[in-house]
Amino acid sequence: MGLASGRHRFDLGLHRLGHRLALFAARLSPLTETAFWLSLFALLAIAVAVRWAPLMAADKALLRWVNQGWATGWLDKLMAFFSGMGKMPLVWLALLGWLLIFAVRKSGRRKGWTNWLKTVLMLAIAIGCADGLSSHVAKGLVHRERPPHLVKGVRLPEGVGSSLGFPSSHAANAFAAARVLSALAPPRWLWWLLAIAIALSRVYLGVHFPADSVGGALLGLAVGALVIWMRQRLATSD
Repeated sequence: MGLASGRHRFDLGLHRLGHRLALFAARLSPLTETAFWLSLFALLAIAVAVRWAPLMAADKALLRWVNQGWATGWLDKLMAFFSGMGKMPLVWLALLGWLLIFAVRKSGRRKGWTNWLKTVLMLAIAIGCADGLSSHVAKGLVHRERPPHLVKGVRLPEGVGSSLGFPSSHAANAFAAARVLSALAPPRWLWWLLAIAIALSRVYLGVHFPADSVGGALLGLAVGALVIWMRQRLATSD
C-alpha cells in the first residue's frame, strides 16, 4: 500500500511539474525556449560532471525505487517495448502513415504530400541532431558510467549498453521528436506520453540514472524547439 501510494504521489508530482513547465514554455518563442531548455541541460550536466553529492544520492535512491521497487514481469515486457520502439519498423510505418493521412486531410493531396515531406525532414533532422549531440558530444564531456558500474544490485532485464550514461540518447531522441510532432500533428498528448514512457523505461530497465533521462529530455526539447524555430524562419522567408 505504501509503495502504491508513493508511486501515485511521484506520478502526480511529475505530471504537475511537466504541466507547469509546458505552460511556461508555451509562452516563449521557439528560440527563447531553446535557450531555456539548453540552460537547464547545462546546469544538470555540470552537476552530474562534478558528481554533486545531493544529486548523486537522489539519483541512486530514485533508481533503486523505480528499477527494483516497481519490478514486475509485465512491466519488464512493457518497458522493454517502449525502450525498443525506435528500432521497430512497424512503429515508424504507422507514424509516417498517420502523418501522411493528417497532412492530406488538412491541406489536400498535392500540398499534403509536400507538407508531409517537410514534416518527415524536420523529424529526421531533430532526431539526428539530438542523437549526435547526446551520443557523440555530451556523453564524452560528462563521462558518467551507467548504473550497473556504479550501483550494486541493479536489475538488467534487457542487458546494458556499452556507451556512457549521461545523457540518455533514447530520451533525447524521443523528446526531440515529441517537440516537433506536438507542433505539427495531433494527437499531441500521445507524442508526450510516448516520450515520457521511453525516458522512464530506461531507468526502469537499469541502464540509466533518472538524471540521465532528464538530461536527455532537456537536450531533446532544446533541439526540437530549435528545429521548429528554423521552420518558422524558412516559412517567413518564403
